[in-house]
Amino acid sequence: MQNFCFISLLLVLALCSCTTNKRMLKLAAGNCKSSEGATDADVDNLAEGRLPETQVQKCLYACLQKQFGISDGKKFSKQGFLKRSNVLVGSGDANKRKAQEIADECDGTANDDRCQLGADIAKCIRDGLIKRKNQ
Repeated sequence: MQNFCFISLLLVLALCSCTTNKRMLKLAAGNCKSSEGATDADVDNLAEGRLPETQVQKCLYACLQKQFGISDGKKFSKQGFLKRSNVLVGSGDANKRKAQEIADECDGTANDDRCQLGADIAKCIRDGLIKRKNQ
């Protein structure tokens, strides 16, 4: 379960709520919060694992995804995602397979609007995790 919490730190999409990881996320979001003009409420939305709704939230997600190598600002980075997959879905062969499947599904996610890209990537990864939650 903690692996799902940590995803919010890296992908801004936690599937659960963990106080420690929320604090870590808020620290990691500091630079992006400033550069994107986000509020504490926007960061809280991210920490709760909710998909972005406002333009500022989308840009906040995009900033963090780029910061962690999940996006290059124009498209999803399959390699960046896989590099962090052990933290995102856990270690072991079964979890590596899940991460590869999610990466394959999200590969090709692109958008010239970096903020909308952040929202698109967040949704794709979240949908992939939910789909595989009980596998």
